[in-house]
Amino acid sequence: MTKLHLLDDGVIYRNPDPGFKAECAFLPNVVPLDGDEVICVYRIGQAFYSTDGTLNVARSTDGGRTWSQEGRVWDVANDDRPYSYSAPHTFRLSDGTLVLNAFRLDYSDPRPQFNPETGGIRKSEKIILFSNDDGRSWTPPQIMDLPLDSEPDTPSSIIELNDGRWWLGLEFWKRWDDTSPLHIKGYSTFSDDRGETWSEAIPLESASDAGKMLSHSRYVRMLDGRIAALQWTQKPGTAEDFPAHITISNADASEWSYPAATNLMAQTCWIADLGDGLMAAAYTDREGMNPGINVVLSADEGRTWDVDNQVQVWDAVGQEYLGVDRVPEYPKSHDNIAFGKPNLARLNDGTLIASWWCTQASVTHSRFARLRVE
Repeated sequence: MTKLHLLDDGVIYRNPDPGFKAECAFLPNVVPLDGDEVICVYRIGQAFYSTDGTLNVARSTDGGRTWSQEGRVWDVANDDRPYSYSAPHTFRLSDGTLVLNAFRLDYSDPRPQFNPETGGIRKSEKIILFSNDDGRSWTPPQIMDLPLDSEPDTPSSIIELNDGRWWLGLEFWKRWDDTSPLHIKGYSTFSDDRGETWSEAIPLESASDAGKMLSHSRYVRMLDGRIAALQWTQKPGTAEDFPAHITISNADASEWSYPAATNLMAQTCWIADLGDGLMAAAYTDREGMNPGINVVLSADEGRTWDVDNQVQVWDAVGQEYLGVDRVPEYPKSHDNIAFGKPNLARLNDGTLIASWWCTQASVTHSRFARLRVE
């Protein structure tokens, strides 16, 4: 039986002077380059929704064992207003170009990201940056003109299809003044000019299911060019979780399988395709006696998962929340979580590297774990 084995783990970035400055490292997104080189783009800010978010780069030249810091992707001193940056996702194109998409909020408008009364979300600018030297330098951020008035969230990276077009998943949350129950809905959009323009939004199957909310979809390109995602699945308007659902596209992302329930009780998930039906997933578990970040295998393209032999790479017992002993209701639920958003990538030698953010000894930082499949 194929199993996972933990090789090592450690820190990507942790505030070296917590007594001097408030600095947290969130949302690490790891991308393999050539050989043993790996980069990670992550957010630094005083808090998860702080107004001072910047995007930063860490680099490893030994397959993720050790990391060096290379500073900001973009110097916010060049902005003409007080932007806060977040949610970085990076994809390496077939020609070696790195394309980074993220969002930024203009905090000359003092409203928070989420309306505390309705749970609706402020409109943000979705941006794209490019690097032609493996992330050592980046173009200035360009605003993407996305469909639906650019209001939807971009939950994962731009993906290059086999035919050279780009695909991007979108998730439409609630507008700022919308008082209806939360029901996030998913869409697709395509670009055939490297992100200059985007197609109209195409509803995904998840947009038509009145009884389930499928969200936080971390879409990944499979080895054969199809796209897959494990989706956090909830009852709309509630905190009730269903098992994670799997959806997979065809090669040109024009057709998708209807999201199907798996045996994995998970929130945010990230898949790595290993070929021949074998997949790995890093996922967030906030329920039960052993909350944390787990990595698990599937031998049937994500339909069932070998939870009996999963590996926990982060033990969050006693470190689940900030300042409270249980998660409050939405929209405050995101304010107090102390760990989350696992990312998973397959390195060139077949090693898996998981990354996530978490809190230990009151310092929120970004970590990694390397695993072998055998």
